Amino acid sequence: MILGTRLLFVLTFLPLLTGCGNLLYLSRLGWHQSFVTFRSLPVEEVLEEEGLDEEARGKVLLIQEVKRFGERRLGLKETGNYTKFFEARGPILFLLTASEKDRLHPHSWHFPIIGRVTYKSIFTLKAALKEKRLLEGRGLDAYLQAAAAYSTLGWLKDPIFSTMLTWDVPTLVNVILHEMVHATIYFKGETDLNEKIATFIANQGTLQFLSERYGPDSREVSLALQYQEDDLLFSRWVEKAYRELSEFYAQPLSREEKLKGREEIFERLREQFVQLLGQFKTDCYRGFEKTEFNNAVILAHRRYVGHLEGFEELYERSGRELKKVVDYFKEIRAKGDWKALSPFKE
Repeated sequence: MILGTRLLFVLTFLPLLTGCGNLLYLSRLGWHQSFVTFRSLPVEEVLEEEGLDEEARGKVLLIQEVKRFGERRLGLKETGNYTKFFEARGPILFLLTASEKDRLHPHSWHFPIIGRVTYKSIFTLKAALKEKRLLEGRGLDAYLQAAAAYSTLGWLKDPIFSTMLTWDVPTLVNVILHEMVHATIYFKGETDLNEKIATFIANQGTLQFLSERYGPDSREVSLALQYQEDDLLFSRWVEKAYRELSEFYAQPLSREEKLKGREEIFERLREQFVQLLGQFKTDCYRGFEKTEFNNAVILAHRRYVGHLEGFEELYERSGRELKKVVDYFKEIRAKGDWKALSPFKE
């Protein structure tokens, strides 16, 4: 199974307080993170508020349940995450992906602790748009997305953001597990691999949790499966787009010829996506055809859903015991056995 490109807007981690490069950028990250930290309230206080409706209260409690499930049943790291609550007013941060125009090569940012990262987290829309314009001014493709949650990889206590409480149950469970995986398993400089590991484990963990809590024939499990089927359909389109563009850029053409020719490919890809719309079972990809396609768009979405076959094989070899999959990657990280990651990388 393949999980949530619908979650691309909520699944990320924040390169926080990581030393060199753009000091102004880092200081802004620190300021905004401090604001979130100091304005967050203990979950116990929030649950006692008279104005909290029952649905929201139920989801706050559900998050605690998912956290316990992830820690005790899947072997994910025990943290102080989701013990605080932050009232959010719109997107929490923005995610910026960039790429060269004449080949599918992602632009990257480097940080001492987390290594090379192929997207940049920015807290305000104004700053994100400014950075996007700067990248475009350098001749790069750029793609900006709003995010409603993030992980600090266990360095800080990530709060429950109020926006989480508007999501349906399968999405909420998936997001919490995905971010818990990031806090547990992280390989420096391997952005796509880290996201795919979190994608696969959270996807399978969501189905396991929902089946146990609501029953295998429940509406919640059915909706989770529909999301995953839509993700699989979308991922096939993404892979086709990636292959077609890669083959085109590999031709002995001038940069000008590539920039002109790629527009025809993007238009054809858009038409092919429109033809798929009737096959989607949920509305999670509604409106994607209106996106202005470029290389950064393809790379940003492929980051989460491309080539998960190796993870599926590991899951089967582990007797479909997800904790063994988690332990496998934890052991690789502990030993520094990077060669063992080869089957999961392209």
